[in-house]
Amino acid sequence: MTYNELTHFFTQAAHYPAETGRRRNTLLNNIPMREAAVLLAVVFREQQWQVLLTKRSAALSNHAGQIALAGGSRDQEDNSITDTALRETWEETGIQTQYWETFAPFPAYYTPSGYAVSPIPALCTTSPQTTPNSDEVEEIFYLPLTLALDKSAYAKRKLQYSGTHINTPALPYLNYDIWGLTAMILYDLADRYSQYRQTA
Repeated sequence: MTYNELTHFFTQAAHYPAETGRRRNTLLNNIPMREAAVLLAVVFREQQWQVLLTKRSAALSNHAGQIALAGGSRDQEDNSITDTALRETWEETGIQTQYWETFAPFPAYYTPSGYAVSPIPALCTTSPQTTPNSDEVEEIFYLPLTLALDKSAYAKRKLQYSGTHINTPALPYLNYDIWGLTAMILYDLADRYSQYRQTA
């Protein structure tokens, strides 16, 4: 995919519905939510577009050891939810905000821990040097975008909450188990891309 093709998709992506994420949200929409954001960060490295992912530190009290997109809760000084995603990405990975070209946020995903998490699509035409924040991040790695956009690559995993369950996506990659909110965001990205290709 060329840069122009990818930017055109990202410009349109937020307008396409994501049914899997909507169904997940219906399980959690009665919880008070705090705003949060993650950067759906795509970089060009090793001659292909790749999604930047982190493995959270095992020492964290929440979601320890899980695979995540860089991000976190909105602070009062953040002017926008996009600023939140950029700031958190800089704090976790050391990549400064000027490296990123950002696009319209996707609708928020609700979490059982009480966050409304907005994914912010972002592109970087290079592969910036990273410096993981050891307090939060055990490892930074990259997932080929072509794999993330392949809906057939995802497995199904049950999410249970308050006696109700739905099937949610999970994405095996090398020795990584990508599941939960991260897999949901990536699967919905693939779903949006499928719709985009049908209409483009």
